[in-house]
Amino acid sequence: MKKVLQFFTFLLFSIYLTGCPPTDEEPIPHVPLDTIDKDKLLKLVNAQRSAGCNCGGTQMPPVSPLVWNNSLEKAAQRHSLDMTNHSHFDHTGTDGSVLGTRVREAGYSWTIVGENIAQDYNNEETVIQGWLDSPRHCKNIMKADFIEMGVAKAGNYWTQVFGTP
Repeated sequence: MKKVLQFFTFLLFSIYLTGCPPTDEEPIPHVPLDTIDKDKLLKLVNAQRSAGCNCGGTQMPPVSPLVWNNSLEKAAQRHSLDMTNHSHFDHTGTDGSVLGTRVREAGYSWTIVGENIAQDYNNEETVIQGWLDSPRHCKNIMKADFIEMGVAKAGNYWTQVFGTP
């Protein structure tokens, strides 16, 4: 009995020193997510989609509006937090994750996905205009194959994720 008690004392002391075992819960971010105006983002994107536009010399015709998707927003949140927490501006996450994996892990079953990232924009209007001023990002916004989107901002980093189930 004494040995059993010693073992459990050792085990409890070890857990105390090393912390609790890992869980499946999401880690607490170092930088909180910024509050964004989802309605404004959707309105700005859909106004451009309904009007059509010129993306770096390529005329993009009007296309159907997008709808907000919370799973795509969750994937965008993950990537914006990762970029902010690691001062890392890239489509590949610091853990090696790629867009398709992040979207699937956020619970979105997709057939086509796309992503825009941005840094150092202050609000919804300026980040959307920045993406529209970039031919590749503009084409993502205007891509007729996309039917849903989610956006997130953390610190100075924005992520916009598009998808079609």
